[in-house]
Amino acid sequence: MEDRLPLVDMTDPELWRQPGARFAPWFEEGVPAGRVASSPSVMLFRHADVREALCDPRLGAMGVRAFEALGWKEGPFVDWMRHNIVALDPPAHTRLRALVGRAFTPRRVAELAPLARSVAHGLADDMAEAREVDFYGAFAQRLPLHIICAMLAIPGVDHAQMQRWTEAINVATGIPRPSAREAADEAVQGVVDYVKGLIDERRKSPGDDLLSALIDSQEEGARLSSEELPVMVIQLLVAGHETTRNLIGNGLFTLMQHPDELRSLRQDRSLVPNAVEEMIRFEPSLIWVSRIPREDLVLGGVEIVGDELLLLNLAAANRDPAVHADPQRFDVRRGDIQVLSFGMGTHYCIGASLARLEGRIAFEVLLDRFSDIQFAGDTPRFAAYTALRTLESMELRLTPA
Repeated sequence: MEDRLPLVDMTDPELWRQPGARFAPWFEEGVPAGRVASSPSVMLFRHADVREALCDPRLGAMGVRAFEALGWKEGPFVDWMRHNIVALDPPAHTRLRALVGRAFTPRRVAELAPLARSVAHGLADDMAEAREVDFYGAFAQRLPLHIICAMLAIPGVDHAQMQRWTEAINVATGIPRPSAREAADEAVQGVVDYVKGLIDERRKSPGDDLLSALIDSQEEGARLSSEELPVMVIQLLVAGHETTRNLIGNGLFTLMQHPDELRSLRQDRSLVPNAVEEMIRFEPSLIWVSRIPREDLVLGGVEIVGDELLLLNLAAANRDPAVHADPQRFDVRRGDIQVLSFGMGTHYCIGASLARLEGRIAFEVLLDRFSDIQFAGDTPRFAAYTALRTLESMELRLTPA
């Protein structure tokens, strides 16, 4: 059956410009999946199929194998990816998730709200004074980075360095050029060396912070090893702010492209939580995830055999008309939003509730503090050749309220 699947051209600019809307005709035509051109990969994009695949224990995480296929087989970045919780499957994944999960309970996340609001207002103060800003550097990136650094008790003086390191690491998660590989290796090694110093300090003088808790945490008697601790901290730093950065940036961009919806939020702040959920659906921070079948199987009526890989298109699945009426429309009042943006099953994003909290507070503060927000230059463009859904830049002109 898969021989009749249409091809997905990964070099098509339209795919990267609109990875969700690009598949609208295929939904209408009843196409079940696509074959990735020049690759032994099948792309699933229907909501039910992607949801099933995300929860299917016969599928394993892609992990470091994607980079090994590009010839990147050694170095600090690849070593980190080999032990990254996102790249692991049960039982190793289950153990690590249990150890870190206590930091992201609903109660602990709710306790971060006052800090998040205070930080957001402080950043808004700086933007109000500047009037024209790089929104990512001034707000979207700094807010979640400050929160995760505060959770780890990383001093404020080191936040800028953390941002540079995590940016270099994220660039390498796409289709990295040699220069990006070198920068990522240097960044991972930099974070590892820095975190080892922090760990030594916390062992001598524990505090009420996430790093101290990770050092001391136990699940069935199994602590994080000295090798696992830096790996986990890097993952928390990267995942703890990059996806939320994109949520805030993509969300504001989408609002500015839909002025009637922005006006609705200005008139009724109670719509903000639902609007954030619609932002997560409409322009998710992650376009797709990869999975490796452990055996031949059938998903959504499509046979996956041999060495074929799976690409699960979250952006397209979020716009499945079988789940969301008029899915190409951005609607802050939309009901029954069923997003797959944070994954499902074993690899469901452990920080999803924190991302939602930070997104809600970010937009409440932006709406309160600025009566008008305009692009200061050309309309921003989305980056290509990366699984992260992120704008290349976002220069804004702000009018304080």
